[in-house]
Formats: sequence, C-alpha cells, structure tokens
Amino acid sequence: MRGSPRPHPDDSSAPLLTVVIPTHDVRPWLRQTLDSVLRQQGDMEVVIVDDRSSDGTLETAREYAARDPRVRVMSSPAPGGGSARNAGADAARGRYLIFADGDDLIPDGAYRALVDSLESSGSDMAVGDYLKFRAVDTWRPTAAMPAYDRPARGISLADAPTLLYSRPCWNRAFRTDFWRTSGIRFPDVPRSNDIVPMVTALVRAEAIDVVEDVVYVYRERPGRGSMTARAGAATSLVSYLTQEAACARLVRERGGPELDRVFSNLVWDRDGFVAVARYALAWREAGAGDELVARHLTELLEVAPEPGPDVAPLRRLTLELAAAGDFAAAHAVARVAAGAPDGDDASEQRADLVGTWRALLAAIPGHRPLSDDERDAILERLARQLAQPRPADPAPWRALLAEAEAVFGPRVRLFAADAWQGSGGDGERIAERARTAARVEGVAGGHLLAIDGVVDPGAADVRPALIDGEASIDAGELRLIEPASVTWTTSPDGVRGFSAAFPATGLPLHRPVTPVVVTPSGAVLGVEAEPELPPYAPRDAFLYDVIDGVLVVRRRRHWIPRAARRAILVAAERARRR
Repeated sequence: MRGSPRPHPDDSSAPLLTVVIPTHDVRPWLRQTLDSVLRQQGDMEVVIVDDRSSDGTLETAREYAARDPRVRVMSSPAPGGGSARNAGADAARGRYLIFADGDDLIPDGAYRALVDSLESSGSDMAVGDYLKFRAVDTWRPTAAMPAYDRPARGISLADAPTLLYSRPCWNRAFRTDFWRTSGIRFPDVPRSNDIVPMVTALVRAEAIDVVEDVVYVYRERPGRGSMTARAGAATSLVSYLTQEAACARLVRERGGPELDRVFSNLVWDRDGFVAVARYALAWREAGAGDELVARHLTELLEVAPEPGPDVAPLRRLTLELAAAGDFAAAHAVARVAAGAPDGDDASEQRADLVGTWRALLAAIPGHRPLSDDERDAILERLARQLAQPRPADPAPWRALLAEAEAVFGPRVRLFAADAWQGSGGDGERIAERARTAARVEGVAGGHLLAIDGVVDPGAADVRPALIDGEASIDAGELRLIEPASVTWTTSPDGVRGFSAAFPATGLPLHRPVTPVVVTPSGAVLGVEAEPELPPYAPRDAFLYDVIDGVLVVRRRRHWIPRAARRAILVAAERARRR
C-alpha cells in the first residue's frame, strides 16, 4: 500500500518527524531496532518499507504496527534498498525526515537532538555522530573527521568539507520539503546506494547543523551486504565506482580548493583506495570483470581531483595500475600500500608472491616514473619478502631477484641471506632452513641488543648472527655481525633455545640489520620472526619493526645528543612563535 498524501503546511495532524526503515530479512534484529526507535520522541511516525522479506520480518513489523499507531507498514514497489527508501520518503508526512536500517540501534534522545537543532536553526539538514560495533569491539569512525570535532549550526559544506568522508543516510535528519525540492532519490544499485543522495544533500543544503550527540549505532555483521563484505566482486566494485564518479561531478560543480582536497583524499587515500585495494588483494588471475573495473575506475579518476601531497604515494600507484588494467601489478602494490603482512588472510595466503612482484616489475618501465617515496616503500617491502621462505623450486625466486635488481639496484638484497649466496646451493639451503626451523621469539634492547630464539631438536649446531645488508652492498659480499655471547638451553621436549647478545657499540648507526643463523658448513639461513617488540623508550639504543616475518633492528644515536637536538628544535619553534 502507499502512504498518506503529503501534508498541507497547515495540516495539524501531520507528525513532526517521519522515520523511514527499509527492511529485508532482518527479523533477528528488528525488534531491537524498533524498540530503540519507538523510545524516541512521541510526535513521530515510523514507516517500515519491506523489500520482499522471507524470514518473518514483515510479520514482526505488522505486529508492531498493530499495537503502536505511530507505525505504518508498506511493501516496496520495486526490489532494492533504494526503492524502499524512496517509497518511504514519498509517503512521509512529517516535517522532518530520518532514515534507519532494520538491524541497527538508535540511542535514547538521538532524534530529539537532531530535530531540536533544526527547529532552532532552520537549517536544511542536521548531521550527528555515530558508532559502529561488532561482537568483539566498538569504534567511532568519525574520529578522523574534523567536521565532527565540535557542534555547529547553519554552516555550509565548504565550512566543514570533511563531512564528505562519511556518507551514510542514517545519522542525519532532513527538512522534508528540502529533501523533496532537491529531488534527492536513492538509486537501486548493488552497492553504495546512499553516497550520491547524501552528497547531493550536502552540496545543495544552504545550511547544515552538526550535533555532537551520538545519534546512531551501526551493527556490522557478516553478510550484511556492506562495502567490506562485498568488496571482492567486480559487479559490486563497478557499482561503487559509478556512484563515486557521480559524487565527483557533484563536488566539482560546487567547486573550491578545500572541497577538492578532501574529495581527492576520499578517492585516492580513503574509500576509493580501500574499495580497489580489496579487489586487487583478492585478485588471482585475469577475469571477465577486470576490464569493466578498469574502465569505470579510469572514468572516476578522470573526474576526481588530482591527488594532493598528503595522499599516500603507493595508494595512488595502486589505483593507477588498476585503472591501466595491470591487476597483477596492482595486487603487489596493494599488499604494500594496505600495510597488511603477507598471509594476513586466506586470500593472501594463496597469493603467488613471486608472480605478482614480477608483474609489478614488468609494469614499472611502462608506467610513469616512480617518486622517491614510492620507490623506497616498494623496495623496503620487496627486500623483506625476498627474505621469506621459498618453495622447493628456487628458479622463479632467482628470476625475481635479477629483475628486482635491474629496477631497484642491489638494495633489494638488504635482508635476504640467499641473495648473497650462490644459486648452486639453493636447494640444500631451502631444505636446511626447513629442518632448522629457526625463529626469533623475543627481542630486548637498552645498551645491549638481546635476541632470543629457538631451533628444532634435529637442527645442526647453528650459531645466530645478524646480516648487515648495507655493509654487504658496499663490500659486494655477505657481511655478518657476530654476537658477543650466545647462551643455549634445551627444553624437555628437545627444542633448543638461544639468547644472543650484541653490544650497541658493535652495531652500525642507522643501518638495518636482521637475524640469521649460520650452519657448520657456513650456509647462512633466514630466520622467521614474530616477537612482541619492546615498547618505545627514549633511552633505548635501538628501533625495531617486524613486517612479513622479518625482524629489522636499527641502532640510534645515544639519547643525550638526541635530547639536546630536540631541545634546540623546541627552542627554535618557541622563538619563531614569539
């Protein structure tokens, strides 16, 4: 059924507020949602628009309508969440319009905060803060959006451009006449159906309120059909890209350098990158959807503002490679740009690391010249991954090493012991590394670097050491740093543990070193590492990091010169401000 006719301005029977709730198979959560909505202010109507539910959702909605006259239930005229929201908005009789989803929660007083702000200011729309939660945690997505830092009334999008970073429809209230005269409609698309209507509202609103209250709590659940859950499919990604391109055109019409900067970050460094990187990370081989994704991504990048200096360089490169259709290369860069260690999830564990890195190296000469930041970030990650355990066949790894050196030079060997040893012994070293199974389990610093590790019971009498990659490059051959002392222990189950001590004065300043073990025959083997790193301490002589199972330690200058330098910088900054 359709809703009641739109109220005449003098219609005293019209409610102050209409809440539109589209539903589709949300029966397990709908009662919580409706209870939280109906606890809000009394002068409202709740329009539930069911989109072909088959799990009892419709029956639950009708049950609420039978006992609460504020609730109306209608069926969506067409499939899709967009059509359901549009039907509810068309049927709305309230002066103000709010949307909610059928599986989320509305904090007490939320709607009162939004409506009171609009009643006082006369603005076209009011936006509130929100939280997201799942079984294990709760977080505030707006923490990195300055627009939500303080309340405001009667501002424009130009005054708070980071409102563009968050575009759900459910944490805001609209004047119903503004909504209708602006011609705002939700599209029926597989994904991101609210970003265009929300950007339209932000661009066309003459006045916007920002309230500090948390007005919505979003339940993130598996299979919800969210951006995260569906980002791997080409159809879903193309839907997002086309909607984002429409947003880019709306923002471009509004214009302004700050809006352009924010939207550039949105595409190149935030939502756009996240969507494309998820697709690239899940990519295994060429598929039917790749060409369509590349074409629509190209169209988006053509209408989006150019990336600014604060856009992470590898994120830009990921998008550019995907737009060019180089998805194998984009996969390799996305691994680095997204910051996810190898094997972070099942899809990455299946990745062909050698193949994707070789694809990237092949794509680089035909691409634009890499910036220094891009080269350094790619080189650091590739050097670590070259140090990881390799499959039984070393030939592809050797080919990757040669191609990487041709592009980046000898620094690709920084952490890879095998890169400094002859290819003739590859097979035996691979087998010996598997038999030894050496791994670092602890690291501690101060004035002495202590590295604790274990080897399997059947391992040969190896000795721990550190690779000095920079010195090896300078010398053209492998250079090791030996420990001042090594203590061995054996556990009851036969596992042998070692603790190796390296005085700070014996390590080079600012140069990366990484642990290895040396066999009685002189073979140098890489060591897996996933220790808990020491917390940062100003007087610690070392800095540590672990990425891709490779521990890297750098010796710092003594804390006294560092403290003096910092004092000079602070004094200079104070003098500048006077």
